[in-house]
Amino acid sequence: MRCLFCDRPIESYSLASLFLKTDELCPKCRRRLSLKRKKIPLGGFEVKTFFSYDGFFRDLLLQYKECHDEALKDVFLYGLKEYLELRYHGYHLLCIPSTGKKLEERGFDHLKEMFRLVQLKKICCLKMKEEITQEGKDLRERRKMETNYAYIGPDVDKILIADDVMTTGSTLKGAFSAVKCHAKMVKVISLAYKNITLHL
Repeated sequence: MRCLFCDRPIESYSLASLFLKTDELCPKCRRRLSLKRKKIPLGGFEVKTFFSYDGFFRDLLLQYKECHDEALKDVFLYGLKEYLELRYHGYHLLCIPSTGKKLEERGFDHLKEMFRLVQLKKICCLKMKEEITQEGKDLRERRKMETNYAYIGPDVDKILIADDVMTTGSTLKGAFSAVKCHAKMVKVISLAYKNITLHL
């Protein structure tokens, strides 16, 4: 077996790998993807994050999303899947949607694929009012996302909103605002956070 990122042979396994699904990153790459858990307050709610959007995480995510390397889908939640299932047992998992243009370009929904093995009930009830791509946008443009989501699903007890990277926080604020009246409890996670000044 070879590492999906660096293509080195995977010859040594940790004790954890005996109990978890086989890691598809080599030990060297896995160490570079070290957990950096953080809770970030954001406009009346809290976002739990797990990685810093540093050089390696960024390179890995770009390889997956923009180079269409769908084989990498399971490396991000390796060791986190079980934690999410226990911590958010009873929650409905709601992934932030991509634009139609991005879905067409990639040929797959990157967030849904990343979270597909997590044993939480999935709901796909969050829609963009306007198809806005945030790449290359300044803070003023990104703030449009705060009012750009609509929830079109049923009311439920608990919802877990999930995203891949939090930058300004505008996307998660918009999603939380759209969802909060449709669930008794709403929690928010982002796999990674970018170290910039958030619009709180």
